[in-house]
Amino acid sequence: MKKNVKPSCNPKTAVAYARYSSAGQRDVSIEQQLKDIRAYAKREGYTIVHEYADHAKSGFKNPSARIAFNTMLKEAENGSFDTVIVWKVDRFGRDREAAAISKGALRKLGVSVVYAMESIPAGAAGVITEGMLEAIAEWYSRNLSENITRGMSDNASKCLYNGTRVLGYHRGEDGKYAITKDEASVVRSIFERYCDGYSAATIAGELNAFGLKTPRNTPFSAQTVLRILSNERYLGTYIWGSVRVPGGMPAIINPDEWEKAQIMKEKSARHIEDSPVDFLLTGKAFCGLCGEGMVGDSGTSKSGERHYYYTCHGRKAKKGCKKISVRKEQLESLVVDLIINRVLTGEVTEKIANAVVAAELEQVKSSPLAAMEAELIAVNKKIDNINDAIAEGIWNSSTSVKLKSLEDTAESLKISIEEMKFSQSQLITKERVLFFLEQMAAYDPADPVRRRQLIDTFVNAVYVFDDHLHIAINCVEGNTRIPLTDVVSNAPPCSSNDADAPPVVVYPNTRIAIYTIAV
Repeated sequence: MKKNVKPSCNPKTAVAYARYSSAGQRDVSIEQQLKDIRAYAKREGYTIVHEYADHAKSGFKNPSARIAFNTMLKEAENGSFDTVIVWKVDRFGRDREAAAISKGALRKLGVSVVYAMESIPAGAAGVITEGMLEAIAEWYSRNLSENITRGMSDNASKCLYNGTRVLGYHRGEDGKYAITKDEASVVRSIFERYCDGYSAATIAGELNAFGLKTPRNTPFSAQTVLRILSNERYLGTYIWGSVRVPGGMPAIINPDEWEKAQIMKEKSARHIEDSPVDFLLTGKAFCGLCGEGMVGDSGTSKSGERHYYYTCHGRKAKKGCKKISVRKEQLESLVVDLIINRVLTGEVTEKIANAVVAAELEQVKSSPLAAMEAELIAVNKKIDNINDAIAEGIWNSSTSVKLKSLEDTAESLKISIEEMKFSQSQLITKERVLFFLEQMAAYDPADPVRRRQLIDTFVNAVYVFDDHLHIAINCVEGNTRIPLTDVVSNAPPCSSNDADAPPVVVYPNTRIAIYTIAV
């Protein structure tokens, strides 16, 4: 995604995003989410310019399958909206790492994420609350997945069809994989053409020219063809997770054809670059000399090893700054260690927990529950009036349409009210917050998910000097970055005993603490 793009839209311009996970769920669940989102937007003064929905798409599995979600992320670059409204936290995604990356990408574009059915306060208190809800959603998803996995593992031990759609096969009458004749001929053709020297891209183009589709009803691509050429199921090996049973399903390709294709693939294999490095302090780390942002950078040593740094943008853009680059791992580790060892300890966590609970209770007071209940009473009164009129013999062609519309509205409101009541029954207690903070501090800081969560939740800004850092921490509130001049004028001095030095709290109403540590 492009970085630091400022939306060109009017304030409070939003898009709606809805999702449900299972094809077995009713489609009304999407519509219900969108109704609640529209009602929230109306109450809060947002103008919804577009609605995105992913039907039967998991929030935990491969995020690339969520087409509408990824389209939304891409279109955020246009600056046509400044807010994404989601029904609940778990609808944005149940994988915390993927969700954090997506929210970070949106944040760089100036786009925020809000929730129609969950009260999340502003500032760091809201980040902690949101993090807890994400953790609960991920736990639920993993727990559900484990229960499902147990049943599927039993199926796998018997080589039964386990829901994995494979080109060339279908579920047979005995519950096992059976060959689909027409599709099997396509698979054989792919192997034959590839062994004859045709590229994967050429083969994909030929298949698309014939109007053929993948099992997901999408056009073939070179990657699709290469996955087929690497799928040992075509040799007759049943595969599910770690279960591998040679001869567990009927073969479409013989061993000689398979071996020839693998040799051809090995010859034409290309190096695939590693995934992009995630610089967790992007947008939070700034040069202590000139105040410009510290951006991700890299270099290769004489030994050929790749190293990653944060480099001052002012120096990189040749604006005269002399700030030396800082190793990525070193800077991020210093910040994370400070949070774990100085922030998530003793009295500080007590203060954070108390503040989070107070902010949550304050947020609940302004929830739309009372307004929704009042609206339901008004709708029910209209329904009663129409029924009274019908009892008196007053009837016309539009009466039944009006009655049906009111009854649908009443049913929708009832569902929304119950959802809201349930959400409020799951109030964030001090004990829950303390447990959550303890879990954050106890996890391995090398865990990329944990590192990102700690930095996103607590770091306001990091000003990097050659021999020390000034780190501004959001203990409870505050989204506005503390500028360099204020940090420098308020920060404690850098001394040999920084580990014991107390932080300086600036702007008491925002409760932002500044720590100074040596590099």
